[in-house]
Amino acid sequence: MRYFAFLMVIGLLACQAQWKLDPENVAAQLAQVAPEHPESRIKIETRLGDIFIQLDSRTPMHRVNFIRLVKLGYFTDRLFYRNIYESGIQGGGEYLDRLNYLVPAEYIDDLKPVRGTIAMARYDEGNPKKSSSPTEFFIITDTEQAIPYYKNYVVFGKVTAGMAVVDSIKHERSFDEKPVVPVRFTISIDEGH
Repeated sequence: MRYFAFLMVIGLLACQAQWKLDPENVAAQLAQVAPEHPESRIKIETRLGDIFIQLDSRTPMHRVNFIRLVKLGYFTDRLFYRNIYESGIQGGGEYLDRLNYLVPAEYIDDLKPVRGTIAMARYDEGNPKKSSSPTEFFIITDTEQAIPYYKNYVVFGKVTAGMAVVDSIKHERSFDEKPVVPVRFTISIDEGH
């Protein structure tokens, strides 16, 4: 049994190394692996139902980064760990589980944070270019409340089905933005929606 546990730990550490990128060369690395990750549709499976999202080709670094991490299994058994007051739900890798790089900002005038869009979170400290977290994302539930997010958080896709599931997650009981029982999810490539 100890041998099996040891192999599991080694396997997990090997996966984590693949998740990371050279923080000084993120754009070039994402461009290099882009041909291996042409997908743009994902499915988020939760106990409350499934959410389908179309990622936007106008934000290629964010799309490739997200698809790459989905295919590497990063978004397996994660949590929606934050109900952002009136504006949305946040999930992915939490602050203490952050990777070693940021995704360069791709602010597109036509991609606004409106109900049903997905955007990447970012860290404020030491981040003057407003680069994105590679793993923390949020889905907007209220357009008006999200107005301040415009050109502060990169919008990189939209929900195509399952917005009722997003609303259900948003309405789960929470205290000070923290859900009492966080909703677990797993993201996969959507082959057929």
